Amino acid sequence: MARKHFPVTLDGNTYRLRLTISGQRSLKSRFGEDTMETILQAGTDSERMCALLTEALSWPDSGNSITDGEQFYDMLVDSDYAGQERFFCLAMDIATASGLLTAQQADDAKRALGKAVEETFRSANEAMSQGEAVQEENPTRNPPKT
Repeated sequence: MARKHFPVTLDGNTYRLRLTISGQRSLKSRFGEDTMETILQAGTDSERMCALLTEALSWPDSGNSITDGEQFYDMLVDSDYAGQERFFCLAMDIATASGLLTAQQADDAKRALGKAVEETFRSANEAMSQGEAVQEENPTRNPPKT
């Protein structure tokens, strides 16, 4: 029986990501929290993401030529991975391939995060627009420095 994994192709090489029970124990020991907590925070915490990637790259018979999470993280960024949402989705895909979440649970979490990110940027844009309107109404409030 073939083991499940999440494939990621970078620079023409395919890496197989999977978090084994040993990897889960390692993350729990390192961060002192449930593995799912670490996974959920990995999208916004580079230390947790690098640790997750190290464990997900290092399972027995993975065949991965790289097992260092920091090196892999940098390779992802160099390959245009960017943003908390993208890294969160990668963490969810690893969790799904590792049996920690169902595909439906991961999809629900991804959609929820996508909506939250969209709302955050919409609110920020509205606040910036309102600030610009106030500045235009009262240009002497913050006069330019000379």
